[in-house]
Amino acid sequence: MPEFCSFLVFRPNEIELIHKMCAEAGWRSRDIEDPSTRYRFTENTRSQLAQASALEDIEIVGGQQYGRLLVLDCEEEEADNISQLIWAANLIVEGFPPEQSPPSCAFPLSDDGIKRREVFQYVFRTNGYFQRFIHRETMPVAVAVAVRAWPDRKLIYAIHKLAQSYQTESVTPGSMHPRNGRIFEKHTNDFQSHVGTSIAINLAYSAIEELGFAIGAHTNKPRSLSKNDFIWNPEVLEPLRERLDRAGIDPDRTVDWVARGDKTEVEIYEMLDEPTEYADGQEVRDRRVKLYDAINFCEYLRNRMTAHAFSGNTARLGPYEVYNTQQVARFLILAKSELWGVWLEDLHERYRATLAS
Repeated sequence: MPEFCSFLVFRPNEIELIHKMCAEAGWRSRDIEDPSTRYRFTENTRSQLAQASALEDIEIVGGQQYGRLLVLDCEEEEADNISQLIWAANLIVEGFPPEQSPPSCAFPLSDDGIKRREVFQYVFRTNGYFQRFIHRETMPVAVAVAVRAWPDRKLIYAIHKLAQSYQTESVTPGSMHPRNGRIFEKHTNDFQSHVGTSIAINLAYSAIEELGFAIGAHTNKPRSLSKNDFIWNPEVLEPLRERLDRAGIDPDRTVDWVARGDKTEVEIYEMLDEPTEYADGQEVRDRRVKLYDAINFCEYLRNRMTAHAFSGNTARLGPYEVYNTQQVARFLILAKSELWGVWLEDLHERYRATLAS
């Protein structure tokens, strides 16, 4: 069986945990020292080199270790799928793509030791390949998400769709903190931007559909009992609540729907008037809404404004609508994976017994 190696670099003190999780998915794995030597780790710190030329000037110092790469014992197609899924899951865990382009495949490890050393030294330590090796602090959680998704093709597609949405258009989660108020232009006259915004919303909502959480309304079963005021049709709402509950997600959970600055966005939630405790009513007009209402808002944006021929309202969409739709999809993916709010220390606690054995 051939062996393939990802370009994803893990901390030396994380690699045992990574192998334990890989075993749960049935992935046969081992690890090797990162041949690029791009990253240097101590117990609590990390340093990295931007250019391969710096290797000549900066040596590893006492207490530092190079990172570890995950080696997969499988066919190339499966190795690529695993590596790509971990990277896509990491985009979702972080909620924003890093500047570095994702590695699109794994690389084969030669059985010839001499050839392997030559590739490591004369290929991977040169600019171009050198920058493909990447470490993110969130990657152990991303591996956990990928492992959870591996038996579930729908969840895999949801992860990739949302990751592609982030790569199409996104803003950092930190930029949405209430203390920042409105820091982005809400709308633009840039036609190309309208297309990018629509694609990002479509992909994020399609991820929600892959998870089985579409509203499920149609002509003979409308979502609202009233044409003037929105009143949930129980025949539509209750099946959605049941699907969320079966997935281990509290259907009555609330989420924050971000609205900033002047009231110029599409009015899709006028029937809900519960401001967050931090809203000031002017610069920050965020609303606290039930999860199923947030899913309904996302579907409205997709159905009425982005999935078909554009209307005059399309130009009223912007980064806040993109962020809201992506955040709903992100929560649903991580919650269904039982990894919402789970970080590295939580994973170590989960696997403490097996790591000790």
